[in-house]
Amino acid sequence: MIDRRRRQLLQFAAATASLAVLPGIGLATGPGLRAATPLGLPQVILVRALQDERLDALVGGSELRDWRDPDQLRAWIAGSEVQLTATPTNVAANLYNRGVPVVLMNVNVWGTLGVLAREAPLSGLADLAGRQVGVPWRGDMPDLVLRYLLAREGLEVGRDLRITYQASPFETVQLFLAQRLDAAVLPEPMRTATRRQAGSLGIEPLELDLQQEWARLTGDAPALPQAGVICRRELLEAHPEWIAAVQAAVGEAVAWVNANPGAAARLGAEHAPLPAPVFEGAIARTRLEMRTAQEARPALEAFFSALAELSSGFIGGGLPDDAFYLDKA
Repeated sequence: MIDRRRRQLLQFAAATASLAVLPGIGLATGPGLRAATPLGLPQVILVRALQDERLDALVGGSELRDWRDPDQLRAWIAGSEVQLTATPTNVAANLYNRGVPVVLMNVNVWGTLGVLAREAPLSGLADLAGRQVGVPWRGDMPDLVLRYLLAREGLEVGRDLRITYQASPFETVQLFLAQRLDAAVLPEPMRTATRRQAGSLGIEPLELDLQQEWARLTGDAPALPQAGVICRRELLEAHPEWIAAVQAAVGEAVAWVNANPGAAARLGAEHAPLPAPVFEGAIARTRLEMRTAQEARPALEAFFSALAELSSGFIGGGLPDDAFYLDKA
């Protein structure tokens, strides 16, 4: 029997193959911009960007959908249901390497990952020795970042510590709060939400920022190019002025979120099932910086190359070529 993941891959392959015959039918026709975003800080940024009156007048209005997992996004973008989306950078590269005609416009989220632990010490990754650590999404970004850094620290999974995998951050959080895990790796805003919920249960978790651990163990900046915005190439070719306007609006949105965390948190709470204080805490713990695709390319290629050592499937093969990166704003 074909398992669920293999079935999803076959469905995605079939959708991708269809694009080779009928690329982007109906995608760039008609008014309005069809966009999508995951929950979290990328959603706050894109919601704010699409509120720009100049952009709205130019594109004739916009629709913004929420996607819950990368499989849903792949179906939407491969099937031309959306033209533009916020997405983790590895998902963008994976789509491109599998033949979906997408273009990376920018990277604007540079680090959301952290470790929560129920007991001290937690001054560095070495302190995870002997513990059971929960990680969502086996083989995805949280898992590969953790395993890459553990190897740099000289720790071996299975010998020095145990990792158990969950299908989503929500499951990881449940197990951590039930004290069935010693530690948990989580992205924002789940990190902040979990810390707040743990406090209400009398648990005071310690926290370790994985961006700082990356800097300590690699010598690079404490910044991981985690998420940005991509568009379908057909949209870029049909409406380059739309893409330029979106790019400008995203840059202004990132600056606004950094300058107005309270207002940004309230905006996030209007569009997601998390309260404003969770978003405000997440903003404080996340590096938000707008870089165009070309500006972000060196950091992206170093990041992709490091994690692809553990799993080439992380980006769907080799490094994306020049056509993946938006040439100009």
